[in-house]
Amino acid sequence: MKNNSDLLEKLDEIAREVEPVIYEALSENASPEFQEVLLYPIETGGKRIRPAVVLLSCEAAGGVPEKALNAAAAIELVHNYTLIIDDIIDHGEIRRGRPTLWKKYGLTMALLAAVQYREVISELLLKSENSKRLLSIVDYYIMRLVEGERLDVLFEQFGREDEPYVVDHRRTNVSFEDYINMITRKTSSLYEASAMMGAVEAGAEERVIEAFREFGLNLGISFQIVDDLLDLFGSASETGKQIGKDIIEHKLGNMLILKGLERIYGDEKQFFLNVLRSKQISKEDLEKALEILLRTGVRENAIREAWLYAEKAKSSLSIIPDSKAKKTLLELADYVVYRNK
Repeated sequence: MKNNSDLLEKLDEIAREVEPVIYEALSENASPEFQEVLLYPIETGGKRIRPAVVLLSCEAAGGVPEKALNAAAAIELVHNYTLIIDDIIDHGEIRRGRPTLWKKYGLTMALLAAVQYREVISELLLKSENSKRLLSIVDYYIMRLVEGERLDVLFEQFGREDEPYVVDHRRTNVSFEDYINMITRKTSSLYEASAMMGAVEAGAEERVIEAFREFGLNLGISFQIVDDLLDLFGSASETGKQIGKDIIEHKLGNMLILKGLERIYGDEKQFFLNVLRSKQISKEDLEKALEILLRTGVRENAIREAWLYAEKAKSSLSIIPDSKAKKTLLELADYVVYRNK
């Protein structure tokens, strides 16, 4: 795998273009003391991959990327808006190596910030001459994302005993098809929306917009598979997350856990399921569960699956003329797979 420095530099450049738009939009109708809360998720970092997809897709589709800056800012706010909600749902306390918004400022302020984000997203998109189409895309994919989040919660193997709906509908058996269905909604939704919005802002014809949608769909699946890997075996200093996070959160909706359970037998399988369904997981049990999982070869399997979806993403752009922007999108698909290296 070649050095990613050029790509990362391009992502940084895009972030520098988009962030002033985000800061201005969030600050515009907020009191100075609430601005601190609103800007905190943006200040904690992130690689701004989704706004990069918007701007690069716009350029690759023959448009002027500056025209899509508001759309790019909006999609990054959608991403952070969903992370705020996700951290509340999962009781997550650390994001990007820092306290999550609700943990730092309290649940009330986090919920109010999420509502504010949703309104700012609409305000940004209304500035575009393609506002009706862009708002329709964002509304549709947020609804898909909600369904993905619902399924992800129902795939958890323990917890939320005070939530009757979850207890009544919990899924103890999850197939690989169920998993792909869930991550297509929860993760791919924003990548599909990003790529489509860029093409829409470029004034592209429908078959081109569809090609970019396919790119986003497969890029998102690839991204989530690698994210599943990093949640279990990544470096805490690099991911900003606790190692083994998905086991600690009792998640069956993780590709490596699902595939691993197909390859574990007897006492080891029972031990792993017991850990996944335990209220409290000791450090020793977590380490043993991760060791069992690693021996099944699921890490290598996950990288291969992610690569296959990345190749699908790249092939979907075959109808798009070659350009620097298209080349960067293809490199981004590779980066998503090998960012764990």
